Amino acid sequence: MRSLISSVLLFISIISFCQSPKLYIQIVSHNEPNDNLQIALNYNRAKTYTLQLAAIVNSKNAKWNLQTSDGFVLGALNDEASTSTNVFKTLANAPYNDNVEIDPRYKNTGGRNIADQWHLLDSLGANPSHNLGGFIYSTTNASLAPIDWEPYRNPIIGNIYHNSWQCNTLCGAGSYPPHDNDLNDFGIFKPDAATNFYHHNPSKNLWCVGTGCAPVLDSLSDENAIITQIRQEVDSIMSGKWPSNKFYVSRIMTNQREYGPLFLQKISKVIDSINAMPAAGIQWATIDESLTAFLNWRTTSGIDYSQWMCGQVATDISSPEDFNTLSIYPNPSEGLLQVQLEDEKEHLIKVLDIMGKQCFSGTLKSHDSIDLSMLNKGLYFIQIDEMHVSRWIKE
Repeated sequence: MRSLISSVLLFISIISFCQSPKLYIQIVSHNEPNDNLQIALNYNRAKTYTLQLAAIVNSKNAKWNLQTSDGFVLGALNDEASTSTNVFKTLANAPYNDNVEIDPRYKNTGGRNIADQWHLLDSLGANPSHNLGGFIYSTTNASLAPIDWEPYRNPIIGNIYHNSWQCNTLCGAGSYPPHDNDLNDFGIFKPDAATNFYHHNPSKNLWCVGTGCAPVLDSLSDENAIITQIRQEVDSIMSGKWPSNKFYVSRIMTNQREYGPLFLQKISKVIDSINAMPAAGIQWATIDESLTAFLNWRTTSGIDYSQWMCGQVATDISSPEDFNTLSIYPNPSEGLLQVQLEDEKEHLIKVLDIMGKQCFSGTLKSHDSIDLSMLNKGLYFIQIDEMHVSRWIKE
């Protein structure tokens, strides 16, 4: 009997793994300290539109990660003092709590850090997460080092309230301003180090949930283009253009200062269009829910992590686990690269941008150098002989 049960469970696991993967997707919003949402007039306006968006998200069963700086929280504290309620407490309770997740941000004023921000949100009944949204993952600017992601491996102690906060998940990564090298990865992995971010190191304690191609929706955006992009991504997954042994997470990025009647009309249309896409290919999920789904997939599939860059094509670019025959350095660099291969033969080299567009091609041998200083700053794929690929960051 035990053998029969084990066989049935194994069969179910195999069937679930063989099914096409889904694109897990959420709406993500943020605000900035200089939005001055602690001012009553600004707070009340933001609260009104935030609750209107929450009602849309809830009614259409979408998912939303609200990532907030402390101005909005300070406004909510004043609201709580005068009315015994606040926007975060409302969102953290029925009917919104199943569809809205609240994340603290590290960008705050008055000496407050992310642990202080989490404490304030918790005191407001927000049930805040342990996600680090909008973190800096790649920088050569020493002045930005204190807000790089590596310090968040360890517990963060509040500067004001002295509480301890431990990050569990990195999400929504950027780079140094003006964010011309943002993370564009659908994958979930454990980054090794600031200089080796994309290398999965299972001994590390933080999962990174990638942003995918992460379209931005604001009052000037063409919502139809965003709908088309997401539909194409779902089609790529369901048709097998993207591999079935990967786990895909993306999001729709929004800025809270854009919220108003036109924005709400656009986001409503986008949500409706996503809900009309095949349920087998797409699923709304908060960041925490996406990570939970990945961990279940990881157990079922036996695959330790997943990476799939925005713009990759299955027939053109190999998986990260195949990156073992090509070494390029320095990385990052301003453009002059040394290439080291396993042999002394002549090889074809191509350089692709994150959308898969070819930016350079030529031939070289091991220990040859190439000059890519003419390229714009950002993330590139260096491809050898149509097979082996490495990622390179142009500073």
